[in-house]
Parts: sequence; C-alpha cells; structure tokens
Amino acid sequence: MQKLLVLFAANLALALAFVSPVDNNGPGRQIPIPKPTDEKPNKFDWDVRKPGILDLKTTGTFYDDGGKRLDGSASYSKNFVDHSQKIGAGLNYHDYNSRLGAGLNVQDLDRAGTRVQAELTKTLLKDRFSNIEGGLRYGQTFNTPYGNSEPFFGGFVRGRF
Repeated sequence: MQKLLVLFAANLALALAFVSPVDNNGPGRQIPIPKPTDEKPNKFDWDVRKPGILDLKTTGTFYDDGGKRLDGSASYSKNFVDHSQKIGAGLNYHDYNSRLGAGLNVQDLDRAGTRVQAELTKTLLKDRFSNIEGGLRYGQTFNTPYGNSEPFFGGFVRGRF
C-alpha cells in the first residue's frame, strides 16, 4: 500500500511540475498562474556518486500568491552496484501571514520499506537578517524486512543568523 502511495505522490509531483492548466473557455487558452515572488523556475538536479549511484531530483513551486506557498519535490536514486532504488516525493506548505508551515515526505526505500515523515513549523522571530523557527516532527518506516519501525516524534528549534 505504501509503495502505491509513494508512486502516486511522485507521479503527481512530476505531473504538476511540468503541466500548465488549460482554461475550459477554449483550446490552448491558459489560466494565469501567480509567479513566485523570487522568480525561481522549477529546478532539476542530477548527480552521479561513487560507486555507481545516480541521483535525480526535481523541485518546484506549485502555488504562490505572496501569502501562501506550496512547493513540491520528487526524487529518484538508483544504485547500479546492488540494483537498489529509492523513489520519493514531498510537499511543503507555508503561510507567511500566520507564520505556520507543514511538510510531508514519503520515500520508498526499495527492499528496506517506506519512510513517512511529517513536520509542522511556526516562525517565532523574523527580521531582515535572521529567523527562528520551532516545530514538531514525526516519522516512521513501514514494511521493513523486520516489520514496521517504532514511530519517532521530536521537537526542534532552528535559526538562521
């Protein structure tokens, strides 16, 4: 079941990253989509690591109206030595007005199960040069060869100065 969820989320993230919506008023007429304020295009990265590991990752902003932002990502990693692969997808939402954020990441670890991680954040302090965030984190790995892992919960405070 988790593999289907991972594959669905990865396909949805890739489809939304590369397809622009079309208006029903006529063929080829496109709905204007608000552009991110920082004008960052969708990003595609790849890397080859030793010994024979290929990493692919795409990230993009699905929605940004200046106050709310939804970002997505999809990743794929293939190890050509032991023939294992990892497929993952994630969504991150941030509401700048209320300073709240949420994220969900799902990763299929091939023979090692499916990892699910969720995070809630609250910006505690923000100025021109720094910010401090606090949050809660949850994660668990399902369908491992040894059964499901114990869930982990945590809290954190992080800052940039």
